[in-house]
Amino acid sequence: MVIDGNQFLKRAHVVFGELKSQRYPNTRTLSKLCGCSRNTAQRTLYRLRDEYLVPLDYDESRKGYFLKDPNYTFSNFLPPGRDELTALLLARCMVAALDAPDLVTQLKTLWNQFTINNSTVSRDLEPLLKFFSYDLTSVGDLVDWGVLKWVTAAAAGESVRLTYRSPWRHTQDKIYEGQILNVRFSDGALYLRFLDSEGHTRILNASFVKSSEILKYDVKPPKNSSSPDLVKSENWFETFGVWSGENAEEIEIHIAAPASNYYSTQRWHEDQDDTWDGGSLIRKFPGIVSPELVRRVLSLGRHVIMISPATLQDLVVDESKLTIANLGKTIRPT
Repeated sequence: MVIDGNQFLKRAHVVFGELKSQRYPNTRTLSKLCGCSRNTAQRTLYRLRDEYLVPLDYDESRKGYFLKDPNYTFSNFLPPGRDELTALLLARCMVAALDAPDLVTQLKTLWNQFTINNSTVSRDLEPLLKFFSYDLTSVGDLVDWGVLKWVTAAAAGESVRLTYRSPWRHTQDKIYEGQILNVRFSDGALYLRFLDSEGHTRILNASFVKSSEILKYDVKPPKNSSSPDLVKSENWFETFGVWSGENAEEIEIHIAAPASNYYSTQRWHEDQDDTWDGGSLIRKFPGIVSPELVRRVLSLGRHVIMISPATLQDLVVDESKLTIANLGKTIRPT
């Protein structure tokens, strides 16, 4: 599940404006207007229809969506939905570890205000916590990776020196000087978008930073640099191998039954597109052919039917051969 709260509310008003104008918008036009992917635009439409009961439908002849009731009005205040309530539930579980009664009271009040518009959820938050728990390991990982240090340096615009080595790309330490533009937790890892002294933007995996130092002088990229990397875009690749800095390709993986039923319940990527061919799951998403993605495919084992592109297929085959060769050195016939 992707919880994006305020961004959803902004998209919802854009989408409704297009519906009300009777322009028959489709996911392609909505994605451009909202600055999101087509899959995200599609999920926004579905959520408006299914959760907020907006009477919208798709017109095959016009290839776009429309309001079945042209006179339908959309409230200026969109009540919080299931995504926001789930976020609050998670927040209350995390706050349970703190001695912060004022914060607990505020969360209870907010929960009560949100559930007024959702009759399917209990108005009392505390009893629900007795029947729900989740693993907070990712929070511990973020602490170990120094998320507060990186975010603080980025917000202060401090110049830093990083000693960095990726086990996949480097044979020796690399020294980078520059500024951290922003920080993102994605694919189970923490990433730093880093602008170096030469004007290049690098995506660095925080777990590969061996040491860091706040510099007493400012490191600025060359003023005459014409590198497109200087554009400080707020958009990140939501994809495997985000740190590699390469262009994303369309990844396609076919998974056989019965494993297909299990993997269909998992979200690998914000913009994944799942379809079915009989009992086989066809999963497509934008991705970078990277070690992370190879390991994910290998985890499927014998249930993999097809992989695309060919470069990914070749890497998976090569990695499988190396695994078999390594096992052959240690396993003796009985």
